[in-house]
Amino acid sequence: MSHREDPAERFERYRQSRQLIQGRDLAPPSDPIDYAGRYAAGGPGDLPYFAALAALVVLSTLVWAIWGMGAASPLILILGIALLAAWVLL
Repeated sequence: MSHREDPAERFERYRQSRQLIQGRDLAPPSDPIDYAGRYAAGGPGDLPYFAALAALVVLSTLVWAIWGMGAASPLILILGIALLAAWVLL
């Protein structure tokens, strides 16, 4: 035998699944930049990370200018991996 659902229960379940949040239930945050608790420029650890990336760019440019591309390749590889990590994680 199949279990037959009560139409009132079915209607109530349907209504709950389709219920929308009304505008008066939504309140904007007190600080317009403070969505989801994030900082305007990212998290608190982002600035040192980007400073390290900038230093890696300068260092790899100096190594490339002095010793050539062969010596700068490992630094550029590390820079590329760090940029991909920043894109994925931040």
